[in-house]
Amino acid sequence: MKNYLSIKKYGLEHLVLFSCFVFLTFAVMSCDSESNNNDNGGGNPTPTATPLPTLPPKGPPTQAPSPTASPSPAPGGSILEPGGTLSMVAQTFDYVGNGNERQMLDFYAISGLPSQTVSDFSTSGVPAARPALVFFHGGAWVFGDRGDVDPLIFDAAEIAGFHLVSVGYRLVTEDAWPAQIHDANSAIRWIKQNAGELGINPDKLIIVGGSAGAHIGGAVAAASDVDELQGTHNLEPPTSTEVAMAVLIFGAYNMNMIVDDGLDLVMDGTCSVEDLGPGLAAVLLLLDCPPSFNLLDPLDNCSPQDLDSASPENFVDSTDPPMYLAHGRDDCTVPHQQTLGMADALEAAGVVFQSTIIDGGVHDVDSLNLSVDDIISFIDENVAP
Repeated sequence: MKNYLSIKKYGLEHLVLFSCFVFLTFAVMSCDSESNNNDNGGGNPTPTATPLPTLPPKGPPTQAPSPTASPSPAPGGSILEPGGTLSMVAQTFDYVGNGNERQMLDFYAISGLPSQTVSDFSTSGVPAARPALVFFHGGAWVFGDRGDVDPLIFDAAEIAGFHLVSVGYRLVTEDAWPAQIHDANSAIRWIKQNAGELGINPDKLIIVGGSAGAHIGGAVAAASDVDELQGTHNLEPPTSTEVAMAVLIFGAYNMNMIVDDGLDLVMDGTCSVEDLGPGLAAVLLLLDCPPSFNLLDPLDNCSPQDLDSASPENFVDSTDPPMYLAHGRDDCTVPHQQTLGMADALEAAGVVFQSTIIDGGVHDVDSLNLSVDDIISFIDENVAP
């Protein structure tokens, strides 16, 4: 971290208040986390379908398609296929197989598409496989679950003709980083290994995430070649965790810069020092490091290796998939400079990306007024059918 800030620059009383606020927020969140852990997930509802410990059913998990045959989209055409219906009732699968409610995923199937009414005899009559959005929920790595799917994501999947998978992962109440990325990559492997039974094209997985989910999704997309982030589940048969694209909304991508980015927003009057506390407390919990009273660096007690490991920006290279990035200019939970830095890294590596900073946008999807059509168009332009 740069640590170029001075006590004189920010004011001693503001920095003391800032450090105290981070410490108190950390303590409060720790108490909440303990409570959530003791009641098995903070009172989350039970899955909509009985979890299965191994493979999904052999047939398509949705209603039977229409018997009327229609031709598949022409080769070289669009990846999109409108006209289907996305199920609003999920099938829940245990992608690790240990019964942990946090290590399960919900599968929402698209059905009724023209391509799905034609048997593909090269794959023993299995309906044509469709792409899938793979969603990781937000919640500061402390709260939330796989049921927290924004309506915008459901809309995007149905309009595009994609399946939707919402992945649960261990929160910091259970284990610190890198447990979250280990779970995410285990889920990606499980989806690919069972893609035939689900009717998913394993080469057309599109990551979608917001906040903590964008951080995890960014790590999935950028670090598929980083062994220590892969985890230990679903390793056989050997399966790559490479994905076709990532759509990332107000994520944290460089933990080494997040304090400096936040304090820059204090200096320009966008945020108050109190506004920065919850976000930094969440980082402390994620990395399992005690708060520091170092006025220049509240993350001073965090391991440099952990700060680097939890920074997807560090792993960006030319092999990464296209990425769509969006952030609010007035976000005081995760500073928008995190997206600017990620965009700079993608540009330097020659990765296709689109980055949007929305004036007046805060840490709330509704404030960004994102266009489903724009996101789908970016997918269509950059993922081959």
